[in-house]
Amino acid sequence: MVKVKVIILDKSISNIGNILKVNPGYARNYLIPYNKAVYATYKNINKFSNKSKFLDFKLFKLDKLKRKIISLSPLNIKLRSDKNNKLFCSIKNIDIKNIFLDKLNIKISKKCIILPKGPIKYLGNYIINISLYKKDYFNFLIKIKSLN
Repeated sequence: MVKVKVIILDKSISNIGNILKVNPGYARNYLIPYNKAVYATYKNINKFSNKSKFLDFKLFKLDKLKRKIISLSPLNIKLRSDKNNKLFCSIKNIDIKNIFLDKLNIKISKKCIILPKGPIKYLGNYIINISLYKKDYFNFLIKIKSLN
């Protein structure tokens, strides 16, 4: 039986970028319509090769940024609070984004910062989640101390 070559785009089938020989019906009815693969034509192979090089470079830069952020943990923040250790203003992900930008000169999106228990309202140590690329989360420690 004649097989066709396809470039895999979905990790659930094989490693992304692998060129596999599959049955024509499987490619035509399942892989191609559901964007799990594309036909391995000369044009697609060159196009995918350039994209994979760009993606590898982008992932390298994000990994470098991730290591830089992790090296800064824990981040100490001093804020005003009352006698019960309650902050006068709560800290949200946009505030943490601004701290990263102003004090550490690291530019990340507020969508990348996840506060698992919602806004921070009290003094103490908090672990936040940061995601620089899709579902690649890592923990970061923030210590909120009293300014008083």
